[in-house]
Amino acid sequence: MHLHQLRSPEWRARVTARFGKKLLGFTRGEVCKSPVLIVGLQRSGTTMLMNIFCLHPDTEVFDECSDSKAFRNFRIRSLEVFREAIDGSHFRFPCFKVIADSHQLPAFLDACPHQKVVWMYREPAPNAASRLKKFRRGTAAIRAVCEGRGGGGWFAEGVSEIVGRRLRSLDHSRLSDFDFAGLVWWARNQLFFELGLAKDSRVRLLRYENLVTEPGRTVKELYRWIGMDGCEPSMRFVHSRSLRKPGLPALDPQVAALCTGLLARLDRTHAEQWRTTNPGSDVVGLRFDGAAAV
Repeated sequence: MHLHQLRSPEWRARVTARFGKKLLGFTRGEVCKSPVLIVGLQRSGTTMLMNIFCLHPDTEVFDECSDSKAFRNFRIRSLEVFREAIDGSHFRFPCFKVIADSHQLPAFLDACPHQKVVWMYREPAPNAASRLKKFRRGTAAIRAVCEGRGGGGWFAEGVSEIVGRRLRSLDHSRLSDFDFAGLVWWARNQLFFELGLAKDSRVRLLRYENLVTEPGRTVKELYRWIGMDGCEPSMRFVHSRSLRKPGLPALDPQVAALCTGLLARLDRTHAEQWRTTNPGSDVVGLRFDGAAAV
């Protein structure tokens, strides 16, 4: 625990919520479980979404961490442990932040078919900038993959042969650290289509920019899809402070072409998935029209 955490209202609210739910869990009987998985790439709003879920009264959150009953070195210990955590929860919606294991999502879906999965994504350039700011060696894995050598860790596990060949074919001499961070965004979000998740009704995209610019509307529709009751207080720490990052460098054209094409494909699928299917709803569906673009 760090001093800055103690000063954070979000952190204090999460600790309070966790403690209260732990006490409440002892008094609750068995409930029907509907697990929720948050997947995608780091620095895409996954922590903010987990904060929202943590403050909902019907959830129990399992954050990625270095060591816990569900995680070891930021990865789910095993599918058996994953199922045990769900079975042992006293809350209807056990929520897992599964980032380093996103490429194994089909196995998680097979292990527990009655679940919903939210794949978070955001604009590639701000994501790249945030990656470089947060992680001291934020491009080490992508460089290893591009050079065809070991050392890519869990990131390399999720790189298919087709994507690997594309990455190795680029002119790396032209690429900056920012460009390599952009390639991390492309390679990881490419998995959404490579794994066939766009065709799975249990999986939906959620754009970070939608979440922070229209939190009430976005979270209301998200809760509706998951089957959760609305909870206005759960959104009280949603903010857009990191939405716009002025002065970002331009991505190299070969990287920009990859990212622009994938972002357009993600946005089209996002719009299709969140198109209103309930004519009686007062929510007209989530959209992305470029208004929040960075």
